[in-house]
Amino acid sequence: MKIAFVKQDVYQDLYVAGTNETAEELLCSSIMRVGPIGLFTLLDADFYIVKEENTPECRAWEKVIPHYNKRWFRQLKTLPHSQTDFPEAKLFQSKPNVSHASFAKSAYDVDWSVYDIVIGINFPIPRCIVETHQNILWCYMIGEANVFMKRIYHGYDVSLTQQTRGLIARDLGFVDFPYSFIGPSCLELIASRYLGRDSARMGVYLEINSVRDLDGDNLSDMKRRWLQSAHPLKFHRQGILQNLCELYDSKYFVKVGGRFIRGNSVIEAISSGTLVLMDPADVHHSQLLPKECWVYSEDEALQKINVLDKNNDRYEALLHEQRSRVQAFVVDAPMESLRNCLRVKRELPRHSIKRTAHRLFLSHLRRAVTGDL
Repeated sequence: MKIAFVKQDVYQDLYVAGTNETAEELLCSSIMRVGPIGLFTLLDADFYIVKEENTPECRAWEKVIPHYNKRWFRQLKTLPHSQTDFPEAKLFQSKPNVSHASFAKSAYDVDWSVYDIVIGINFPIPRCIVETHQNILWCYMIGEANVFMKRIYHGYDVSLTQQTRGLIARDLGFVDFPYSFIGPSCLELIASRYLGRDSARMGVYLEINSVRDLDGDNLSDMKRRWLQSAHPLKFHRQGILQNLCELYDSKYFVKVGGRFIRGNSVIEAISSGTLVLMDPADVHHSQLLPKECWVYSEDEALQKINVLDKNNDRYEALLHEQRSRVQAFVVDAPMESLRNCLRVKRELPRHSIKRTAHRLFLSHLRRAVTGDL
């Protein structure tokens, strides 16, 4: 299957790069998150940034984060994220002087017919194009998974839910597919190539939401308690690559307390070769955690680490089990679902191509008249 992954030039996350970049280059270009980098490491997908079109579906992103100023998103068309007015713009180390303008193209200028599956963030492809290409499985994922989840919208075939329940879809509709679609060793391989060495396998990477105040007495007390584990504490780094290297060199990824998380960081840790220890009630993707990796407090985490440090075979067995679960829940189940959906789509009676082709012609004509071509 040939897959394309698409975002708009108004999307405030993921890669700022061209179609021919390597997976490593895509990852390093991300504004904030790792995202579905497995599409490129495992499936050789193509990446596109498309320009925002003035259609209802292509402006649906305005409803995803309604409390943010729409002007901020449109600044991304010509400015690097770090130079926009987003509140978090100074927190993330995105590429300087690189904006979406360097890579964005019109969706009308892409030959979509070469793809079996197109996955878009927030409906980046105009409906008239979607309806014209009846042989393609058109999928969308809402960036914040907070709207457009009641039914399938705007002529697309599949809504990707960001969940990892292991459910296998047999028909068009909703498909479990995580935002961090990553293989069980994808990030480990990227980090090892970048650093040119094996992991140091030393230290405890503390999940960023474990404590509310990383600069206060809370953190100082935590550091003192963790000294007895013989592993230095490590924390989230804002640069994508720097953070990946911290994960890669850590032996354990621990979350104790703090807010409930979806679990993209858990997938990233396991893919980096780092064993995750945490309370399963604190994470949406809890099925990735064997029961032996459940801990409910700092004391339990310290005890577990001390035991595993003395039994490396058990450590390796648990890491292998976590990797196997990532393969099953994060990669295999979503891909089987998409293959099923693609087969169903191509077995359906063809809709009227003549009507949709006419609609596409009218759209091109309208853009020519307004000077957008």
